[in-house]
This record gives sequence, C-alpha cells and structure tokens, in this order.
Amino acid sequence: MLRITRPTSGAGSFYAALGHGMTIVNLFEFRPVHVAYTENHVDDPHMYRMVLASLRELGAFEDIVQQGRIRGAQAGIWFSETADIWGDNHGSRAAAKRALYTAIRHGQLPVDVVIEQDALDGTLSNYKLLYLTDPHVSRAATARLAEWVHQGGCLFATAEAGRFDELNQPNEPLQKLLGIELLQTESPPESHVTWIKQDLPFATPIDTVHPSEITQGVVEPGASHRSSPVFGTCTRFRTLEECQVLFRFRDGSPAAVSRTVGNGRVIYCGFLPGLSYYLPAIPRRPVDRGATDDSMAHFLPTQFDHNMRSLITLPADLVERPVVCSEPLVESCIIESPHGTAIVLVNWTGKFQKNLQVTVHLPNLPRQALLATGPSVTGEIKDESLVFRLDLDVADALILRPNSRLE
Repeated sequence: MLRITRPTSGAGSFYAALGHGMTIVNLFEFRPVHVAYTENHVDDPHMYRMVLASLRELGAFEDIVQQGRIRGAQAGIWFSETADIWGDNHGSRAAAKRALYTAIRHGQLPVDVVIEQDALDGTLSNYKLLYLTDPHVSRAATARLAEWVHQGGCLFATAEAGRFDELNQPNEPLQKLLGIELLQTESPPESHVTWIKQDLPFATPIDTVHPSEITQGVVEPGASHRSSPVFGTCTRFRTLEECQVLFRFRDGSPAAVSRTVGNGRVIYCGFLPGLSYYLPAIPRRPVDRGATDDSMAHFLPTQFDHNMRSLITLPADLVERPVVCSEPLVESCIIESPHGTAIVLVNWTGKFQKNLQVTVHLPNLPRQALLATGPSVTGEIKDESLVFRLDLDVADALILRPNSRLE
C-alpha cells in the first residue's frame, strides 16, 4: 500500500516507492471523507491531480518497471535474524539505524539489506562494504564476517554492534575482529530517542565527539571541525590493536577508530552516528500530525551534520556509485530491464533544483534520454561517464532506451 499524505510530498513518495521496487500501486481509501470507510480519505483536489500526473508519467516507463529489477548494490546494511529474536531494533538503536540509512543514501551510495543467511550462503561476496548496528550476531555469521573482512571487505560498526551472540553471551570473535574491548556502556533514559522528529531535539546528549587530526583532512568541503553531540547509547572502549583514531570524545578518549584487518578494514564508532547526523536538521518544535505542508509531520530535514556524513561515508570509495547527483539530497535508484534503464530521481531538499547534474557511471547507455515528465535531455560524455543536466522539481525519472542512441 502506498501512503500519500500531501500533494507536494506525494510525488516524491510515489517515485521513491518505484525506485525501491514497487510494481503494484494500491491507493487504499482514495475517495472523499463522506464515502470513505476508514479515517483515511482524500478531499483535496490537488491530491487527485498529483496522483493522475504521477500515473501518467509512470506510463512512460512502466514496461521497464514491470519487467525490470533494481540494480544491486555493493554496500549493505545488516539486519540480523538473531537481533530480531533479541529485540535489538527498538528505541534509540532503531532510530539510529534509520538515520544511518539516510546518511548512507545522502552519500550517494546504493545500499541493500543484508541478512545472516547472505553470510552463510556465500552471498556476502557480492558486497564490499557492510554497516553493522545490531548487538546480537550469531557465531556462524560472525565467522563468515571475519573471513569476508580478511578477504578485503570493509565493516563499519556502531555502538555495541556484535557485542553478543545468539545465546546472548559475549561475542569475543567479533570484538576481536573490531580490535576493541568494551569498558562501559551508557544509555541514560534522558538521551533515549524513539522517534527522530519527536524525541531527538529534546534529548540530552551523553557526550560530544570531534574529528581527530587525521579525519580533519577528509571531512566534506564546508564541514566544520566542531564537536557533535551523541545520543541514545555510547560505549567507552580501549583498542587492542594498532589503529587510527578518527573521532574523539570530549575527554580525548577514542570515539571512532579504524584499522586494517588482512586485506580488509574495520571502523568502529562508540556512539550512534546516525542520530548525531540528524540533530541539526530537526528544529525544536512540538510534533503535530497536521495535513498542511508547514506541519511538523511533513517537515523535510535538510541541514544535516556534515562531519557525521563524512565519517559514515568514509569507505565510500570502495564501492561502485553508478549514479552521483550534484545535490546530495537527491536520491537516485536504478531499474534495469530488457526495454531499457530508468534512473529514478527524488528531490528531498524541498526546493526546486535548477540545472541538477546527474553523472552516470554505467556502460553502453544512450546519450539521449527522456524524462518521465516529458522533456528530452542529452548527456555529455566526460571522463568515461555520461553527464546529464536537468531541472528537477519533486521527482522524475531519466528513461534510457537502447534505440535512442545518438550517433
């Protein structure tokens, strides 16, 4: 079921669902309140116009959607069945995991969901970068993760990740892989975050972190070297192996470290960087569920912590980024089919993007593309990539078909 709440954000939700694999549209209670059977209803004529326009635009590439597949990623975020059993994905950790996913996507990284079975059946070899947040990881999956890292993979772990096994016992092999010894865990109630918009602006920070001398050389252009508050859960640890300190806590102790393991690499954060990433983007306002664009329920966060995005996407160069947009908050997804390729673009900035640059690193694509909204655009070949320039409102799709190649 596709839930659309406002005309202005509805097109973005529609295209985002398409980009993530939607093939059947269920609009549910798509009728006025006086004939609706539930509390869900549509009374705004603008909503009907938006849905009609979106469905007409879909007609331009529906054959690609129906017979295509989402292009697989080389980065994954770990969702452990063991963690589900032990209820890890609740509260601050769940909120931080959602925020981490957003930060990864803002780094223009495609990302898949990876489960323990992927490690056990050998599918892990498809990935070069994994993000791990779950405190519980089975011993069998731990062994495969360690093997994968030694062979060249990069594991990015956050506070308490892999601390326990499937029997809720200390998972020494994973702690050894991370090269740390946990000394203390802090999860004060006043720092708890369940819902990011509702709780984060009013939560009390546990500590602050700041980039080390090493990391200051790789933060994003325009990012400051200021400290960032940390929320939810914080772990104090000591390193067991030689490593680089990427971030430090207020007292100078290591907060995020990196080290080489075999042919691979591990990065450990003793905090939840996703929540720190979101903090400056969420105003300190009461949450409401209003139906207007200026309500907090429909507020689009944009002013994120660049230092945290730099940390989270530090290993980004290891993975393929087939599409890179000049505006980080424009999300791209690729659908490939025998009929052609559709690059779905969703603008989460809340502002019209004039002359957006979309750089495509995929072979054998035509230079001529059609936008789902109607106009055609011609790509420019630059450094073995295809660069399109276009204007983007809320959402659109670049449609590239084999028979549209320009000579």
